[in-house]
Amino acid sequence: MGVSNIEVKVASMQLHRVGVGEGTWIPVIRAALSVEPIAIAQEPLRLGEVQVPIGDYNLMEISLGNLTAIVRGRNATLSGPTQDLKVPAVFTVDEGKLTSLVVDLSFNEGAVVTARQFDPYITVTIEQLGHGLLSTIASMKPLASVGPDSLGSGESRSFAFTVAPTVGEGYLLHAQGGLGVQNTFDLGINETGEFWYGITGNVWLLGGNLTSGTYHMNVHASPGAMTAVSFRVDLYRVPRIPEDLPNASFSGLVPGQPSQPIRVNEFALHLDQSGTYDFYLSAKISDYEFLVDNNPESIVSGDRMVTLQLQSGLHTFQIFTDFSGSGLDTSWSVGIVPAPAEALHPLSTEAILSTTLLVVAALVFVVDVGIRQLRRRSLEKKAVRLLEREIEHETSHPSGVR
Repeated sequence: MGVSNIEVKVASMQLHRVGVGEGTWIPVIRAALSVEPIAIAQEPLRLGEVQVPIGDYNLMEISLGNLTAIVRGRNATLSGPTQDLKVPAVFTVDEGKLTSLVVDLSFNEGAVVTARQFDPYITVTIEQLGHGLLSTIASMKPLASVGPDSLGSGESRSFAFTVAPTVGEGYLLHAQGGLGVQNTFDLGINETGEFWYGITGNVWLLGGNLTSGTYHMNVHASPGAMTAVSFRVDLYRVPRIPEDLPNASFSGLVPGQPSQPIRVNEFALHLDQSGTYDFYLSAKISDYEFLVDNNPESIVSGDRMVTLQLQSGLHTFQIFTDFSGSGLDTSWSVGIVPAPAEALHPLSTEAILSTTLLVVAALVFVVDVGIRQLRRRSLEKKAVRLLEREIEHETSHPSGVR
């Protein structure tokens, strides 16, 4: 058992407005507040609205107070940063402009467990008016689910599941768990003859057709595992757009070690209509190559959007992680949205910025299902969504940040 609860006291939050001299700091919370990152993984915390002056902003400063946790069933006091945290948050408040700030807090659970140290890594995402949140595959009912569960080194377990009616045109397998390249797990489905080896992280895989009947999934923990190997597996039928979902988003997290067996993620969608589709692509860590029906479309190292004309029917999408060979983990997300009939041009920069929320949602989901993905470098992290900050500006002239 690791960390079952963490309480973080946020003493203050303020935004830095660029100006004469050293500029001005604008408070954005009226009083100290306590937040629980693990609880917020299930339901984001909204702090409401506050008015700020027109101008350019470049930093958010966050001051943390007391830090406590329940570690292995016992109360513990954590040590934290010795000084205030200053995080880049570059945006401009204009007349009548609305902007949302999303604060994403990441931390290493291993440091909390072993050293009682809370060392946060904080990023601030700026969302201006544009595209909203996309539907996730998790909103669909899975065909079958296994876990969350864990196995000791070299242990195996078999799980039976029943499919009815026939799925057809393949299925999606979402596997999460493991703990780096030494603590991986293998999956196999006896009746289909499909096997996947060395799974760790948060990956999407594409399987073959499933007819009605009972199947047996075998999960095997790597014999060299140094700790218990946690895992969760969900099977979904390939969703249809717009019959099942108006749009869709997928995301994953793949460790970047060269020995990692599974470096390619693959998923699929059935498009009910031919037409133009916008793909919101984001890479928060490392980079990846994005392919549609095995045809390369884009190299992604940040946030971008591509627009494609696709025929109705089944389409597959591939993610080749760590395309540049940097050795870093790859945190990726892909959002697929049918473009309005009259909109044949890419959306605005504001719309592209809003897609970064997909990554936050994806990382929150990893924590929410209890997967303990710890990585070995100081920048490697397990993400918990801390809070979504809405700011509204209104001075003598109507304007603000929501």
